[in-house]
Amino acid sequence: QVPYMREPLNCLARRIYEAVIVVGPARSGKTKAMVEGWINYTVTQAPGDMLLIYSTKTKATDMSKVDLERSFSATAGIAKLRTGRKADDNITSKKFKNGMILKLDSATETSLSASTYRYAGATDYDRADDAVGQEGSKFELMLMRVQNAKSSGMVMAESSPGRIVRNPKRVEDLSPHESQPCGGIADLYNQGDRRRFYWLCRDCNSYFRPDFETLKWEQHAEPLEAAKTAWVECPRCCHRHTESQKQTMNLEGRWFRDGAIDQYGEVVTDESAIRTSKWATFWFEGVVAAYASWENLVYRFLNADALFQDCGDEESLKTFINVRVGRPYVMQSRGQEVGAHQLMARAADHERGIVPLGGRFLMMSIDVQGGKQNPRFVVEAHIYGEGLQRWVIDRFEILTNPYRNNDRINPMVYAEDWDLLIEQVIKKTYPLADGSGRVMKPVLTLCDSGGSGEKKKGKQKSSSVTDHAYQFYNRLKGHGLSHLFRLVKGASRDIDDLVKETYPDKRSKLANGEIPLLMLHTNRLKNRVAASFSRLEFGARFFHLPGWADRVWFDELTVEYIDELGHWQKPDGARNESFDLCAYAEAGMHYKGGDDIHWDNPPAWAADWQFNSNVVDADQTPKFERVARRRYNHSKGIFG
Repeated sequence: QVPYMREPLNCLARRIYEAVIVVGPARSGKTKAMVEGWINYTVTQAPGDMLLIYSTKTKATDMSKVDLERSFSATAGIAKLRTGRKADDNITSKKFKNGMILKLDSATETSLSASTYRYAGATDYDRADDAVGQEGSKFELMLMRVQNAKSSGMVMAESSPGRIVRNPKRVEDLSPHESQPCGGIADLYNQGDRRRFYWLCRDCNSYFRPDFETLKWEQHAEPLEAAKTAWVECPRCCHRHTESQKQTMNLEGRWFRDGAIDQYGEVVTDESAIRTSKWATFWFEGVVAAYASWENLVYRFLNADALFQDCGDEESLKTFINVRVGRPYVMQSRGQEVGAHQLMARAADHERGIVPLGGRFLMMSIDVQGGKQNPRFVVEAHIYGEGLQRWVIDRFEILTNPYRNNDRINPMVYAEDWDLLIEQVIKKTYPLADGSGRVMKPVLTLCDSGGSGEKKKGKQKSSSVTDHAYQFYNRLKGHGLSHLFRLVKGASRDIDDLVKETYPDKRSKLANGEIPLLMLHTNRLKNRVAASFSRLEFGARFFHLPGWADRVWFDELTVEYIDELGHWQKPDGARNESFDLCAYAEAGMHYKGGDDIHWDNPPAWAADWQFNSNVVDADQTPKFERVARRRYNHSKGIFG
């Protein structure tokens, strides 16, 4: 079923190599071969103590209870070597009659130090950090554990890529089989002999590499219909290969080291031109994978690409390239590479505090800064227009409370300071650019529920800010303004939703499951914002950068960078309020249904000014409060 795994398995038993690394897509049979296949061989043919490293202890436990238990029971050679004693067969350690001990663990300083093994392997290498605490590289520690075994020792690592390419090289600067530079399994692959899997064309009889780019399909409005037409095209003669030929081509396929095959698909016999290494490294892509159909690959790609084109969200596209294609992902939006000076040069000359022509709805966003160092509310006003183009029309800070002798506010200490947000933010209006005297009301105000409180013993203390935020929301209910205000909080990066509304009942005694809290996938939201301000040409989601803003605003927008895991990181001590506030506004737009607006028939709050429910005429007073519906007590009849 997976003939492309034969050579990597064979290399595990060859003494000329000290390590075998396999890079490939998920669900391709690589884990089955490189873990269970390797264990079966070593236990029955070449016993020696083995350490298997998983991404987490939970994963190691699941593997021990399910996959290995089934494999051992179904393999006669291993079944007869099991001692049958419970002490010799537990979740983390298994001992066999021939003396071999198999240990399963995650990458910790304890598991990768002060122990000696003949074999050491890591599965799903990129699902955990490359480094182990203060000890350094996980892979180097594995090499040290098998050093005493000399040439009979072996280290294995397999994974689909899980790192992004932060500084991509030009294609012409890479060797034919070289991966783009990044950490994780791709970095290990580049250090070895760089073997790629090739197919033999049925027409021109030359070898070609079945990369994702060789997968073609007919254009169709429906992704599913387009996916059904998928075929692989030889890059030299353009011959079409159907999926029914995939297994035959896999059986006839060959692995070639870097330099062992030329650009014309001809085998090179000059060994001096071929890369050599003590690490046998392999890389194949999803087109080859036995359990991945071409139709499914095309369908998933079209959906992920459409999502990126429509809203700038790269998360689905990144997951597709990393996991289904098996290739390190190069970020499409280069937001982290755009400097403040470049954005300032592109800034538009729209007037501050004025709703520009084409603006349809207003979002207010608040960043709470608590603690003793410079406490304040930082506020921005965002306008969205047709196609979700956006403007930032105002930025200000609330610093003092006129009801406390103009003392400095502190959202972490004084609950009454939060009431300033009602008149200065929630009820704030901005005039339209047509000079009619009409004003626009905010659709929604989003506010950080935690804020940056003071630190206590090295840990962030924000509970008081959260409690005051919940109290403020409860007070808004009494004013009939709670529908115009939402608290937000950054969620863990593995949530499925971009914005998820929750009702916490354990974080605070004041919540009791009655206060809506928006959990944000901040990483994806910031990807969207970066894609918007990185766009050079006018179009959907174009960011009209504010010409009235100073250099500090642009510095805050561009201060963060993307790490090798694809996560936005803020340098210590740097200010990033502009970026956070833009992300909050993006979350509010999505929460209100902005991504699903049909601009030919938009909702009333996003309609043209003359029909917009949030545009107030000059001779009228804006109304914000929602009048509670009267509740009637009906007497029960004979039918209840």
